[in-house]
Amino acid sequence: MLYASKFYETGTESIDSTEQYPELLPDLLAEILVPSVGERIRKPLTPIFSMTSRDLRRVRGRIDVLRTESHQLLRRGQIACRFDELTIDSPRNRMVLAALSALAPLVHSKPLASECRNQARALERMGVSASYSARDARALHVRLARNDTQDRRMVQAAKLALTLELPTDRAAPRGITRKTLNIHEFRRLFEAAVGGLYKATLTRQDWRVLRGHQLAWDAERATDGALALMPQMKTDIILENAKDCRRIVIDTKFTSILVRGKHDKETFKSGHLYQLYTYVRTQENESDPLSASSEGMLIYPATGRSVRESIQLSGHKMTAATVDLTSPAVDVRQQLVNLICDPGAGPPPRS
Repeated sequence: MLYASKFYETGTESIDSTEQYPELLPDLLAEILVPSVGERIRKPLTPIFSMTSRDLRRVRGRIDVLRTESHQLLRRGQIACRFDELTIDSPRNRMVLAALSALAPLVHSKPLASECRNQARALERMGVSASYSARDARALHVRLARNDTQDRRMVQAAKLALTLELPTDRAAPRGITRKTLNIHEFRRLFEAAVGGLYKATLTRQDWRVLRGHQLAWDAERATDGALALMPQMKTDIILENAKDCRRIVIDTKFTSILVRGKHDKETFKSGHLYQLYTYVRTQENESDPLSASSEGMLIYPATGRSVRESIQLSGHKMTAATVDLTSPAVDVRQQLVNLICDPGAGPPPRS
């Protein structure tokens, strides 16, 4: 969850100690969230326009004719209206309030826990409701705009705080229902975690990290409608280092790396290799020097044993490797970094 979060990608002080001691993560989030919320409370909170329905004595916005007639409001000198109204009771502010409430019982520092509860009560007094819901969470997928810079750090810390309890639901704030992650959600989480870790650690080493990059088919003489029927090629992660003249196309797979074939022989999964091979070969272009020697890499979670094997195919190095997710967080990070920065090393030893 930490590696997949925007909070980790942007780089945060003391993040290394948090990886070594995961129990410190709630305190670290609270140390970021509490000052951010305190600063926002001293200034006007970011408002939004919200559709409101109210019975008024003068027309405002649009008239709700049905309610006005059915409740005979005109006899009382009122009229039902629907209009946009500025409010601070936004999904973002409700999420921050829910995050403060979720962190309060988790942090070790009593003063910090007390401040979380105090700020949550302050937000409620200002008009922010405590009814943060799954619908609010979906609304927060909208990217932060330029004018929301002052909220960015606060929002990123709050989002991560609300994912700390996944995949269980025991300590979820009221109003939130979380289900156990299914295989598809774990797959997306694994991909996001690998991409987020590379984004945070490799960009300081002259690497460029592209995530969810769309590749184009090098098509010629296509019949009518053929291109529209061609499947999309979308990579999980592409790493580029112009200084070292390296490009690595990475595909993450949340499944076992080997499968048993004929005569009970273990082999790599052919479909995964065909897919990765297609990704690198179809992008070869004389005008793109890195495309001729681009590498392909499949990353799997380890299931019983570690594997790291490479082969050269048509001038492209292809690697299939596992990452032991049962290791401490620092070791997981080092395994992933070694796949890129230490290409000649073998698999990490098993303890």
